[in-house]
Amino acid sequence: MKSKKIIIVDSAFNGIRLDKFLKEKLNIPFSLLHKELRKKSIKINNKKKLGNYRVKQDDIIDIFKEFKVIHETKSSIKIPNVIKRKLKNSIVFQSDEFIIINKWAGIPCQRGSKINLSIDDLLQLFNNKDSNPKLVHRLDKDTTGLLIIAKNHNSARYFHKILSNHKIKKTYYAIVGNKPRNREGILNDMLSKNKKKVSAETKYQITKKLPGGYFLLKLNPQSGRKHQIRQHCFMNGFPILGDKKYYIERNQIKYSNLFLHAGALEFTDMNNKKVKIETELPDHFRKYL
Repeated sequence: MKSKKIIIVDSAFNGIRLDKFLKEKLNIPFSLLHKELRKKSIKINNKKKLGNYRVKQDDIIDIFKEFKVIHETKSSIKIPNVIKRKLKNSIVFQSDEFIIINKWAGIPCQRGSKINLSIDDLLQLFNNKDSNPKLVHRLDKDTTGLLIIAKNHNSARYFHKILSNHKIKKTYYAIVGNKPRNREGILNDMLSKNKKKVSAETKYQITKKLPGGYFLLKLNPQSGRKHQIRQHCFMNGFPILGDKKYYIERNQIKYSNLFLHAGALEFTDMNNKKVKIETELPDHFRKYL
């Protein structure tokens, strides 16, 4: 089988997920990328790799299929004015290199088979001649809170690097259904990923006892596994309210929101300036506080 295209990874992309790297290079949907990786139409160092593989400098990527580059996908999506206003009002910080928004509940970060509109689609609203905005990390659809958007390639590469090196301190808040055994501690249960067990660590602290036997927790993930906080809380007997995947609701109570909020970010930016952004808890938290 003859290669249609060969890409050699340079040092600027070291440590970035393969699917994100190829999305930037090929500009095709994530769903198609993952499909072609499974079919071995794309190989890395002559081996099959999944989208979560972290590329390394000098990795050789062979692409055995010719893709039609999609330029019109995002710009062709009609965005309602109410969503445009919501995005504008969600901006909590902006510099020449990046934007931080306070994501609302119910909107996913990226598209899927049953998703018509995502934060990724809304990035076109930040486009200008000097900007090519990109998401550098994600929050679950029903998780609210702070989300970083890089304005250009250099900024995206910088944030991918410091995220990979755990140089961004993330603080989350959650309301949970039971009291943790200790007032504060570290959750380090192994989590499942692609049929394997992977390490994960989350620091937690009880900040307030709430009516009804609920508790407000402050959480700092030390690693970046999918659903890490949600799984750790569930596995340790204090599931997060409104978590339809990991929480069996007691007393048949139905929660319309997930009570998990990304409340603070701390990092050093590209200009070596310390950045600390905090946001208030969303309205659905306040009625329990």
